Amino acid sequence: MTKSMPASADQFEWRPGRGSGQSPTVFLGLGPEPDKLPEWFDLPPDKPVLYLESQAFMDQIDGYAARVPAHFIHISPDEFTAPLADRARAARYLPAHRAFPSFFAPLTARLTLGGHSRTRLERTVWLPCGDADLLIAELTAAFTAKGYSVRHIDHEALGKHPGSVLPDLLREGVPDLFFSINFKGLDHYGLACALLREAGTEVGVWLVDNPFNVLPSVRSGYWRDVRLFVTDHSFIGPLIKAGARKVTHLPLAAAPALLDGTVLPDHARDLAGKLVFVGRSAFPDRDKFFAGETVGDEARALVLGDTGTRRYDYHWWRDRLGVDALWPGNAGRAVGAGAEFASRAWKFRCLEAAGRITVFGDDGWRGLANPDADLRGPLDYYAHLPAVYREAAVTLNVTGLQLPAGLNQRNFDVWCAGGYLITDTHPGLSIFPPELTDPIAYARPEEIHDLVIRHREDTRTRRDLQRAWRECILRDHTYDNRAETILKTMRL
Repeated sequence: MTKSMPASADQFEWRPGRGSGQSPTVFLGLGPEPDKLPEWFDLPPDKPVLYLESQAFMDQIDGYAARVPAHFIHISPDEFTAPLADRARAARYLPAHRAFPSFFAPLTARLTLGGHSRTRLERTVWLPCGDADLLIAELTAAFTAKGYSVRHIDHEALGKHPGSVLPDLLREGVPDLFFSINFKGLDHYGLACALLREAGTEVGVWLVDNPFNVLPSVRSGYWRDVRLFVTDHSFIGPLIKAGARKVTHLPLAAAPALLDGTVLPDHARDLAGKLVFVGRSAFPDRDKFFAGETVGDEARALVLGDTGTRRYDYHWWRDRLGVDALWPGNAGRAVGAGAEFASRAWKFRCLEAAGRITVFGDDGWRGLANPDADLRGPLDYYAHLPAVYREAAVTLNVTGLQLPAGLNQRNFDVWCAGGYLITDTHPGLSIFPPELTDPIAYARPEEIHDLVIRHREDTRTRRDLQRAWRECILRDHTYDNRAETILKTMRL
């Protein structure tokens, strides 16, 4: 976005020098009229002034070099060392810091933390989160099992005020790893990440959801240098094309210890022999997230009229809409809106073809055109869901289309809880052996009914498959496995 850079003294934020004796004066950004700075701030011509400036900023100001006072000395970010940052009398031109955060955030981090020594916290992970966030209990237990101490950090306070919250936390000690889910705890402009890196902490981000539904909120290119993990391997290529340098596949997994000791709620005590589905009809605030986006009549008709096996997933919509650049900007929101429309149509189509099925979820399912569907309220994920999986004869999984090759928790939890899953076939299942996936996968909704009939009875074949699935997941696909992948990838 093109913006005018204001030229006035009140656009500069000053920090007094901390060193003994006379502190050097350093400008982090000079603004569009550097020739006026000596007058504004009483800077005598016989005393050198150091400055750092974004090349992208300088290139956009006509005659910039000629306007820089002769006693101003340009230095590189490498020359702005921690000892210099610690003792300098420093001024920051704030509009440029907001407009060019990739350049200025690391400098602000160095200025903020200075050259003070900090205590290293041995084998420690910080997890930014809220009170009810999913995956935090799983990751906490997994990192703890690997011998790490885990601290939960309020992600909202951290994301809104990184410049004040993080320095205080880092003074208490520096962790080995800051691990964020979907950029929680990391501000839009990259200051939090820069502060953590300046302190010597590794930063990892696990993109559990569609990366290009998450990235539009990030206003700086700092994410390209962060170690990214994705649940859906099909996004590795698009992320690299968008500039990411380090992307690792990290699917969801199971946490066996969290699946024990659960009980059936009152509205789920009659599930023996039944087919069940558990899930939301839409993710929270979906309509708000895709506000202003519409799906064209032709595309809607194509999706709703198709009775074949084509999956109208995110990548299909991107190709159809001809969207090349997914970051920066919001061009990808139209792609996501199309994928969300197709996801809803696919889920309804499967649930309507399933025949007799008990559906646990929100009121959005009340539009199902299935007279044999028994609609019930939602379930508590940790307290009730595993017990429902164990009690039901078969659990149906229908995979959303935002993640073309992404697995959901049902792919792991149902088997570990002692249940039996049937699922739609898609590329994400490739992490499992085909001898496990082939018998329980369907490509068309019309196949669901016969698949349920074939697998709901307690037969030796069913028991053997249950055992094989559970052994596979416990061996290769627990959150302990995922924590090991994270730590090895981050070289910890």
